[in-house]
Amino acid sequence: MTSMKRSESERIDPIDEAVERTDNQIVMKSDQWAAEWITRKAQPCEDWTAYQAEVVLHIEADGASFLFGYQDENNHGGIEFAENQKEPGNDQLVNSCLMSVYYIKQGIRHNLDEVAVSLLERKAAPIKLKVNTENKVWHVMVNEQRICSCRAASYEGTVGFRTKEGQKAVFRDLKLTGTNGRVLYSNRFYDPQTTHCTAGSIHASGNGLALEGNMLSICTSPLPVDSPLFRKTFDLTLLPIEARLRIYSIGWYELHINGNRADERVLAPANTPYNHSMLYDTYDVTHLIQERHNVLGVWLGNGYHFNYSRWGWKWNRDKALILQLDLRFEDGSTQSITTDSSWSSAAGPILVNDIYDGESYDARLEQLGWSQPGFIENNDWSSVVSAEPPAGKLKENQQPPVVPFEPLEPTAVFHPRPGVNVYDFGQNISGWARIQVKGRAGSEVRMKYSELIDESGCIDPWTNRNAKASDTYILRGEGEEKYEPRFTYHGFRYVEVSAGSCWISIQAVPVHADVESAGTFECSDEMLNQLYSNIRWSYLNNLASIPTDCCQRDERTPCLMDSAVVEEAGMHHFNMQRYYRKWLEDIEDSMTNPDWSGDKVSLPWHLYQHYNDLEALRRSYPSMNTYIDHLHEKWPEHIVKEGFGDWCPPNDDGWENYFHEVELVNTSVYYKITSITAETASILGIHADYNRYLKLAGDINRAFQDKFHTGDGIYGSASQTAQLMPLAYGMVPVKLRAAAAARLVQAIAEKDGHLHTGIYGTRYLLDVLADYGHIDTAYELLSKKEYPGFGYQIERGATTLWEQWSEKGGMHSHDHAMFGGISVSFYTRLAGIRPNSPGYEKIWIEPFIPSKLNKVSASLRTAYGLITSSWKKDQAGLHIQVEVPEGTTGTLVMPAAVVTAAKLPRIHELNPGKYSFSLPFERNL
Repeated sequence: MTSMKRSESERIDPIDEAVERTDNQIVMKSDQWAAEWITRKAQPCEDWTAYQAEVVLHIEADGASFLFGYQDENNHGGIEFAENQKEPGNDQLVNSCLMSVYYIKQGIRHNLDEVAVSLLERKAAPIKLKVNTENKVWHVMVNEQRICSCRAASYEGTVGFRTKEGQKAVFRDLKLTGTNGRVLYSNRFYDPQTTHCTAGSIHASGNGLALEGNMLSICTSPLPVDSPLFRKTFDLTLLPIEARLRIYSIGWYELHINGNRADERVLAPANTPYNHSMLYDTYDVTHLIQERHNVLGVWLGNGYHFNYSRWGWKWNRDKALILQLDLRFEDGSTQSITTDSSWSSAAGPILVNDIYDGESYDARLEQLGWSQPGFIENNDWSSVVSAEPPAGKLKENQQPPVVPFEPLEPTAVFHPRPGVNVYDFGQNISGWARIQVKGRAGSEVRMKYSELIDESGCIDPWTNRNAKASDTYILRGEGEEKYEPRFTYHGFRYVEVSAGSCWISIQAVPVHADVESAGTFECSDEMLNQLYSNIRWSYLNNLASIPTDCCQRDERTPCLMDSAVVEEAGMHHFNMQRYYRKWLEDIEDSMTNPDWSGDKVSLPWHLYQHYNDLEALRRSYPSMNTYIDHLHEKWPEHIVKEGFGDWCPPNDDGWENYFHEVELVNTSVYYKITSITAETASILGIHADYNRYLKLAGDINRAFQDKFHTGDGIYGSASQTAQLMPLAYGMVPVKLRAAAAARLVQAIAEKDGHLHTGIYGTRYLLDVLADYGHIDTAYELLSKKEYPGFGYQIERGATTLWEQWSEKGGMHSHDHAMFGGISVSFYTRLAGIRPNSPGYEKIWIEPFIPSKLNKVSASLRTAYGLITSSWKKDQAGLHIQVEVPEGTTGTLVMPAAVVTAAKLPRIHELNPGKYSFSLPFERNL
């Protein structure tokens, strides 16, 4: 894969948390800080002047008003809408409303203009309002049409919204921009905690500030959405032998030392539940410190700020930072450089930055050399102020950082209309565009991102939903210039570029957590190879500092359910131990239904099985048993009746259709995680808990059988999911398992050989079918090119996994990892590699061989070294090759049909080494 930069031969080492290692030294860890939190001085909203205010208004009943230049009720301007009443015999007024522009100065109202505004659909069409206040002249535009211009005495102040008796309206996408292009404030009104207004509530759609009746809502506590620079100068008479820097910020940061980036990480610090913990980053910067003059520079962006999804962990306060540089000298002395009042701050060249909407950068506003010695601060720079410390605990980040990877070149260029190029990078990624450009000062390069294009070659931003996904670069006009965003990222395959007369070169930069590759897979079926690639890309594209649900739309949130079903797959593809240890701390307080919060029980168990990570079990056990006890108290009859279930099976679209087998899935997951908790208690030597949870698991299974087993191994609705879950979790009595598996095969046949599963059922499809003798059914299912199935996506050019089995609908993305859990089976069933003891000290290799697949090869890197398993068929027979690393032993289980015909032993015990077996077989194998 292009995005992987680490060698496949790198060894996965156990975690050592006692020390931090660098190339030439060991630095002991410490959580003691002498630094203080700092921020820059922010402009009060009452002082906003000469700005452009934009908002989208949806009138739901009778009318509404947008207020600007608001100082108080006696001093402000406004745009007032009132719906026209239908007159007898006059249908022209039905879809229109009257709009009046006014201002009130010292209590006296001045009406400026009144016009009729057409509405496309009554009570539904958005009205786009835009007010420019320049030189005390107001320019009012509605739906991009100029309504009036007037000179007004009052132009300072904030903005607000009003509804009168009988009126009902929703205000969306508020944005205020200064005359220099800097965005002063924006709010998409996603979160009831961050409306920053005195009244109103979040609309039922989850987007917009809703007002109804006599309501006045004034923006009184806005948080800035700027991107400030911070710098600190200091002198040294001696070079240190060690320089260790710690930093945390509210807002994404970029760290500079003497004009150099500290390292390549981006989108830092890591996302966490901030009221619980804040993960600071640690740098060895010895090589960047110089004798005499030095400068520390920090650039801040918004990151996971208040406009981030209400379902995500976010900073609901202004940007701030804390930094401490600890120096150690050869004579044993030490010195610390910290954030304090001696730092200074100024605005940078970024005009606006938003995780969803993108970034706008004006190179003419660059403060060249701002993080280098010798830079002279002008009047734009001012002293910082102290910031109140956040509530969360500062802890060192052990997670691999998010970094950019090898860029992709365009594979095609479309010219859908004059002045516009659309670049196809041939692969859906998470990241951004990197450009080189030449042109006149002030020229703009505008880039819009999408996963799709339409028939004309224009980008189709449909899956972006409300994310504007657009970056703009304004040229300095000095030779060849380079640009890539800092404080945003996008999910895309296509980039639409409007560059005027500028010369431009463009690349796409994948960005994700820096996890090393652990597994490989290849087979003789190119479509299956493409599916493997699609799964890995989808997994990486959603691997920010949290495992996200998607990377393109206005979401990108920590989705426990999506993560739970792909974590085993992730550990086979990549070394995920450090990453998932951090994630476990993030989710330890989650207490919802098993299909969601069960992740905090199943994940430490997977870490233990895959890495022999006993410490993960120890740390997680208090959270695990507390959660199981909570479920037991909430569901005393042992049937869990709430949740998402087998989320997103093939459906006719619509929110209610995304849920599937809710009670059956949640109860079976409840059984599984209770069994895991019992096993964990046994491993940890907590025998009373082991007995208690073992009994509870038995009680859950009995309740499950009573509720869902209808006889003869048939469960619930006898759907594919209903048969899969109890078989996958070992809930079916032994004597009924063959019948239950046969009913699964029948359920697949009833769907013409297609899958009909959501994210949980899909995870276990290949496992269960293989284990019960139906590997050919599993392979045929994977090979289907018609809807629904992975082949259907690939036939339509998919390079990542879709959120739904269908291509478009009410809630779709084309880059969701959640269906990638099935790729575990590529390693564990098709290649047959499984742990026979935690951490693969003992290895079980049992490949399942479909009759229509000719070749499989896989490898898995563990703490002991590389495990390989491959097989192929030719005219001479079946050839199996395996490699068992030093320090381990292996058990190879041959396909029963082959060894029976050849009269050979089926089980072979293997010591470390490489082995080859050639067996004759019937051609129908």
